[in-house]
Amino acid sequence: MKEDKIWQDYLSKHFEKFLNGLTEKDFNDGKKLNSSDIEIDKSIPKNTYISLRKYINQDAIKSLQNRFRAHKHRQKTGIKNIQLKESYLSMLDRFKVKVAAETLEEAIDFLLSSDYTEYRDDVKAAKEAVGEGAYTSDELMLSGFVSRLNNYDRQRVSLLIEHVFKSGWDAAKATRKRSVEARTEALEQLPAYKNVNMQITKPNDEEKEFE
Repeated sequence: MKEDKIWQDYLSKHFEKFLNGLTEKDFNDGKKLNSSDIEIDKSIPKNTYISLRKYINQDAIKSLQNRFRAHKHRQKTGIKNIQLKESYLSMLDRFKVKVAAETLEEAIDFLLSSDYTEYRDDVKAAKEAVGEGAYTSDELMLSGFVSRLNNYDRQRVSLLIEHVFKSGWDAAKATRKRSVEARTEALEQLPAYKNVNMQITKPNDEEKEFE
């Protein structure tokens, strides 16, 4: 019997995940099954679809067909899926617009490919513009900062975050004030906040350093 090795490899890697993603209504008996509960012909797609009809409905089978079709397309074109958080994708989209790239792939080429070295000034300006933009999440803002630190300093930042969080938690439980004014006042009295702000170099201070 003719066998489809690409199909069999796909099933071995993705069939269990496909079944786990189905709901009770996708199964003919209204009860979820896993791969050990199902006996199917895995030789070629057509035979597999026929044997699956005993267990799942046509909509679920179409879903599997579409997934495999997309998988084969990615294999032929060399396209791979990557997962990015929305905040990071937004940054990459903004960079794409700044350098006038047609696609996200070309935007990455601007950043990494030697074929785009003549645009280094444009890339630098675009990176600075995107970096100065408003951060859409605390995680993104912190990630950009921590990435520039060595491992020792990252550990210190982690301990500082833990300490400040616990202090804030305890302070919140100790007061009944919930207004914006009360929150701002409490922040301004926080030792860690006050200490860092005292050490922030002001523009006039920078000028004095070079006099």
